[in-house]
Amino acid sequence: MKRLFGIIIIMTILVSMTACANSKITEPDIIEHDAVLSSAESSAASSGYISIGEQSEESSVPESSAFESASSKPPESSSAAESSASSSKTEYSQKPQSQNDKSSSSSSASQSSKPADESSSAEQKPQNAPAVSGEVRAVWISYLEYQSMLTGKSEKEFKNSIKAMFTNLANDGFNTVYVHARSHSDAYYNSDIFPWSVYCTRTEGQNPGFDPLKIMVKEAHAAGLKIEAWINPYRISGKTDTNKISKGNPAYKWLDTDKVVVVEKTGIFYNPADEDVIDLVVRGVEELVINYAVDGIHFDDYFYPTTDESFDSDYYKSYKSTGGRLSLAAWRRQNVNELISRVYSAMKSINPDCVFGVSPTGNTNSNYSALYCDVYTWVTSAGYVDYICPQLYYGFNHKSLPYLTVLDEFDGMITKSGVKLIIGLAAYKAGAEDTYAGSTGKLEWTQNSDILSREVAAARRAKNYGGFALYRYDSLYNPAKSVAEIVGKEKRNLLDIM
Repeated sequence: MKRLFGIIIIMTILVSMTACANSKITEPDIIEHDAVLSSAESSAASSGYISIGEQSEESSVPESSAFESASSKPPESSSAAESSASSSKTEYSQKPQSQNDKSSSSSSASQSSKPADESSSAEQKPQNAPAVSGEVRAVWISYLEYQSMLTGKSEKEFKNSIKAMFTNLANDGFNTVYVHARSHSDAYYNSDIFPWSVYCTRTEGQNPGFDPLKIMVKEAHAAGLKIEAWINPYRISGKTDTNKISKGNPAYKWLDTDKVVVVEKTGIFYNPADEDVIDLVVRGVEELVINYAVDGIHFDDYFYPTTDESFDSDYYKSYKSTGGRLSLAAWRRQNVNELISRVYSAMKSINPDCVFGVSPTGNTNSNYSALYCDVYTWVTSAGYVDYICPQLYYGFNHKSLPYLTVLDEFDGMITKSGVKLIIGLAAYKAGAEDTYAGSTGKLEWTQNSDILSREVAAARRAKNYGGFALYRYDSLYNPAKSVAEIVGKEKRNLLDIM
């Protein structure tokens, strides 16, 4: 009897431990892929390295009533009349699962593919994962790289710099580059719509005397690389001073007009609810696809900059006054959906072979509830994207968003035939402490030098896998001395499986 009682106690303890292990700790975070540098980061950039990359690293999203939780609120639908009147605007038919809603089978699958002893500082060997035919092997090249390559430089100097970068990438086995064509409401190309970027000459609107994008397209193709024009659709400036906006900027005429241009703490943005804004972004994409032999258009993760209800209150009131029935959050997602679908249609009508993809954050709840990105619709319906490139900037041991879990989540979301999953990976984290990864993952990137290769290996087993992209060039090829050794090892391990 005592033995039976002991067995029962042991089994009870084991069940409790399993339950604890399976509970997910939510720590929603928004990864802004391309935030303007702080003064400290600018100083670091001058030395060739930014420890947190180009982004405002995974700022935590508070769990408050201001955020409509994707895991708790049922999808809303508009009236039949409303749907008929606006067929291009699609409401969520089914929401993606949150980390808390993942099925036990998915969780088990993730665990089964997890390398042994990932928390150990011991070197892990890349798992057997042969290269996939046609796999995209991309690297982001941002305006942060441009600052030293463009400002005050001649056409020859810029050409030599970009050619060297593309040669490095091609020689190492990469085949695609995502280059900033428009990081703000500006251009790194000869545009009739947007002014020359301030990062070209230090003065917005001033012609550098040559066309950087034209050179990049030519040199990329000469090196055997595909090149996609990377755009931040709604961001005007990373600063709040509207006096810095030139008269040649399309935002200038809207500064005092019905909140088309909105100033937030994080910068100045176009209002996604305004039809003229959508038209502007679409015309900008059309201009690129018509005038440049780019292989694709690549949107970053900057969509709605805030959940504040006052941001677009006038537009929402107008929508409701005409019979609109969607909640504020659902209506905002609808606005973004309209932009994505119109961009897709416009560019395909010009060049059907030109691909269109979006790089959302790796946190599906943040996408849905904070940025109002209806990623689920994009990857389950026709007419939105050719691929998604979620920024899975997490280690295997991240406390709230472990890599394998979010990888499974995005892979499982895709049902539209032909839509590919390209995995965005954090080269910038190699050798650095991951502040937002919790106690389980804080030191993971400092204690291991094969994380990127293992992440690629795991991604290759995904059903909808199409490739990977590394953020960003300087993090991989020009790291700080303090992390150069680990970065070098990460790079070698990655190249070994390419």
